[in-house]
Amino acid sequence: MSQRYGRSQADRGEERNSGADGAQIQLHGRLNSIREDLHGVKDAIALAVRACTLTALDLEEIGDTATVAEVDQSLRQLLDAQHQLEVEERLLTSLCSSSEHEDPESVYMKEWERDSKKYAALDEAAKYGANKEYCEFRQQVWNVKHEGETMPPLFGAGGNDSDEELTIAGARRTYKCPITTTWLVDPVTSKACKHSFSKQAITDYLRAKGGRGACPVGGCSRVLNREDLAADPALERNVARRLRQLEAEESSATYTMVQ
Repeated sequence: MSQRYGRSQADRGEERNSGADGAQIQLHGRLNSIREDLHGVKDAIALAVRACTLTALDLEEIGDTATVAEVDQSLRQLLDAQHQLEVEERLLTSLCSSSEHEDPESVYMKEWERDSKKYAALDEAAKYGANKEYCEFRQQVWNVKHEGETMPPLFGAGGNDSDEELTIAGARRTYKCPITTTWLVDPVTSKACKHSFSKQAITDYLRAKGGRGACPVGGCSRVLNREDLAADPALERNVARRLRQLEAEESSATYTMVQ
């Protein structure tokens, strides 16, 4: 009798453990599914960020500074949403990798509220001053009318501009390929070092190096491969815009000489 009772108790304990394990597996499955959905949203935001850049460049060229400012605000909202998604992804990853959370929803909301308050307390310089996408956006818009000139600090002399932002803002981006030394054609930009090349030129260079080689820009220590390169439509537009400006200047000079 006691043996049967003991086995019954053990069986019930195993069933409870099995049920708990099953619930944990189901929870992790749902969390992973949500995390995968977040990847799709992040990709959509990345596309919207690129669209903002292209739109702002065209507007800046025709002198519509008011609408450029509106696009700037839209971009900031996208970057805020991007930050929120990164926080969510981090929290979901933490929950998926741990089995110690008895109430995942409570843990998630507590961490989410804490990060939200911390982010909301930051000023604009702290939120966007070190954001590579925002700094690159402002740099490209500046280059439309001030190509070759150093862009002023984004948030004024007293702002919290980071060293990285100042480096980006002070850089002079060339529209010529460092390999061919001619105008960029179908430009691609390295994710590793942000240097840009004509697509065919860098493809041939890496092929000759066996698919992987040192960045051909002097002084750069990064190693590149094909996966590091991404098409840069904004830069392509800037090159085309610069060529149009040079053509207009040449036509104007020719007309003046004839006069």
